[in-house]
Amino acid sequence: MNILEEFGKRVKELRLKTGITQEALAIRAELDRSYVGAIERGTKNLSLLNIEKLANALDVDLPYLFEHESFAPRCALLKKEMKKPLEKRFICEVDVNEQVIAWRVAGPLSEYDARKLAKEIKNKAMLLRKGEIKLLIDNRSMMVDGQPFVFAPEVYDVWEELQQWLCPYLDQVVVLCNSTFMKNQLDRLAKRSGIAVLSKHIYNEEIEKSNKKALALLGISKSRILVETTVEIDQESKVLV
Repeated sequence: MNILEEFGKRVKELRLKTGITQEALAIRAELDRSYVGAIERGTKNLSLLNIEKLANALDVDLPYLFEHESFAPRCALLKKEMKKPLEKRFICEVDVNEQVIAWRVAGPLSEYDARKLAKEIKNKAMLLRKGEIKLLIDNRSMMVDGQPFVFAPEVYDVWEELQQWLCPYLDQVVVLCNSTFMKNQLDRLAKRSGIAVLSKHIYNEEIEKSNKKALALLGISKSRILVETTVEIDQESKVLV
């Protein structure tokens, strides 16, 4: 496989993981759809400018576009899982004493789900002290058959709006990611929403080490929403399939 074919395969994998069509990617990148198709087939040379356009459309930094990371494609199984009760896919708790809102995402979310959850999170935030809220978010259970998946673009849009709204309420944010891809996307999202200086995104395959780091950064001793072991993630992954 030559360089163009390898790059095309990478673009296609990231596009599928993000859950968008060739046409949607072309629109986001301001490129012709047939041109994007030729890139994915490895039959088209492209300029640095167009590579940057593709990276931005996929919401990743340029270096990540050339990395290798295994992941689960978005598929019918994820759509099937969206039919499960939202409370099975999203677990949230509030600690008034510690001023912490913590949640874990354990399955795929639709835009409708995300908007509903964003409204609930805003309501919880207004019960706490403005400027002192700590967010703890665990996305490590977003797995299918042992491979990570990320939020759909429309869900990221909702999270961006939520972060902008929450910004005046926040003291610190820690997010535990399921992949380098997710961390890369969340780093970019935080810059756009204005919470980058408050937000720390962690990806580490060692569960306990990640947990300890997250708790230490927030200055709290425990949280019930945190995944405790790799077995727990594997079990949730199998539930999804």
